Amino acid sequence: MNKLMPKLKPSSFKGKQLYLFLLLVFLVGILFGSIFITILNEQDKSTVITQITSFFDQIKNNKTDYLNVFKNGLTSNLIYIVAIWLLGISIIGIPIIIMMLFLKGFVIGFSIAAIIAKYKLIGILGALTYIFPHVIIFVLVIFMMSYYSLKLSFGLLRAVIERKSIHFSEIINRYSFAMLISIIIVVIGSAIETFISPYIIKLFLIFI
Repeated sequence: MNKLMPKLKPSSFKGKQLYLFLLLVFLVGILFGSIFITILNEQDKSTVITQITSFFDQIKNNKTDYLNVFKNGLTSNLIYIVAIWLLGISIIGIPIIIMMLFLKGFVIGFSIAAIIAKYKLIGILGALTYIFPHVIIFVLVIFMMSYYSLKLSFGLLRAVIERKSIHFSEIINRYSFAMLISIIIVVIGSAIETFISPYIIKLFLIFI
């Protein structure tokens, strides 16, 4: 256990390599998402543009159901984080966690590209207001949980290969603490997304 636990610390050199790997996966996801909007047919692209316009119109006309937005946002983000946490306990979760991070980057890249496609140059401001600050908060939480989940999964895999015994209860306690911190941040991020981000987005809506 004493040999396994230090590998959960982000200060190690291997920890830095894992962070860089996760960052690369996320950036590739953003790149693919931003390119994907360009290969959609006109009908699908029109549907996406319509959804974006509807989203901004709801905020502009103050038709947002804040309680419903908060509940939906909180639920979806908590499910995402809990799923990563659970996958970290199993070795088979390694590729799924990586794919989930890639897909998160893909969705963000696609959303940003779609906003810019709709509003052209001023859409850059729209994309910035769309992701700041709540999307950045959620991405940081996902990064943190993905990191600790993969560290745990790789640690368990190494223990199995080398046939080492581990004190799983102590490891899971530390792992659960990271989960608790993530939940708190997600709640705060969801509150910001619901009650603050719409006013930031309105700064962009002034120009359209």
